[in-house]
Amino acid sequence: MNRKAWLDHIEEIGSDKKGRRIRLIGLTSAAIARGKHQYMYSLFEYLKETRFNRTALYETILQSYLFLGFPRMIEAGLAFQEIFGSHNADNSTDDFKRISGEESARWYKDGIRLCRKVYGKNYDLLRDKFMQVSPEIFRWMVLEGYGKVLNRPGLNNIERELAEVAALIVDRRDRQLNSHIRGSLNVGATPSDIRRVNNDIGPLAGKNACKQAERLMERIFASHGTPR
Repeated sequence: MNRKAWLDHIEEIGSDKKGRRIRLIGLTSAAIARGKHQYMYSLFEYLKETRFNRTALYETILQSYLFLGFPRMIEAGLAFQEIFGSHNADNSTDDFKRISGEESARWYKDGIRLCRKVYGKNYDLLRDKFMQVSPEIFRWMVLEGYGKVLNRPGLNNIERELAEVAALIVDRRDRQLNSHIRGSLNVGATPSDIRRVNNDIGPLAGKNACKQAERLMERIFASHGTPR
């Protein structure tokens, strides 16, 4: 996709007054997953020009490492800093301090609660499976993922889950995509929300990835008993 077509696509999504925020969050997550600077920079420039919520963008970047790894999160963070300026404008180090026992205990408690909400009736199966595969993986997923990162303010549960869905479609991680399509439904997203994410990120994910995701989500909607 050339620059003009990409900018037209962004502006079309941005013109949706009702769904603008959630759609642009999904597109941002997909752009981070795609990893091409020209897509990410153009999108960030548009978001700055249109005064998109800076905290929502920042949180979308931060959570990306859970699904895409540190390298792509770091590239997105550098692009954010270049276009928006430092997120910590006074360069204060007050936020960089030792994690207290109370803080880590809260992350674990909050992580269990959110993980239960996202996985619903499948939570016990998930826990039992990973306790056999690796107790550390389950513990870190709850503490690091659901407790420390996904419970942060700035994005609601639906926005975070749909951002994850967008990234996983681009990265073609079907096993995790299955879980987070279901998780999106469990936290209140509608099938229309999820389909719209898939349509919006088509230029980044490619036709094959989107068709594969569409087949998966339609099977999930049918098995979930969710109105189509």
